Amino acid sequence: MTACPNCGSERTRRGGHAVWMVYLAVIAIAIPAVLLLRVNAALVAGIMLAVIVIAHLVIGQRVCLECGHQWRA
Repeated sequence: MTACPNCGSERTRRGGHAVWMVYLAVIAIAIPAVLLLRVNAALVAGIMLAVIVIAHLVIGQRVCLECGHQWRA
């Protein structure tokens, strides 16, 4: 586990603003795809999960739970 470079705390998690922007973008694309384009919702959900997992691995941003500092690991 990576310690926070700001406060030295060991309580960190994956995430951050960049990952949340990916979440919002995926949801914004998925809702019209299912409702307007009639794409299978199970297929869209599977693609959403894959995109989110890939985003966590590629972006590699971490957040300190103590002070809220965000950095790339």
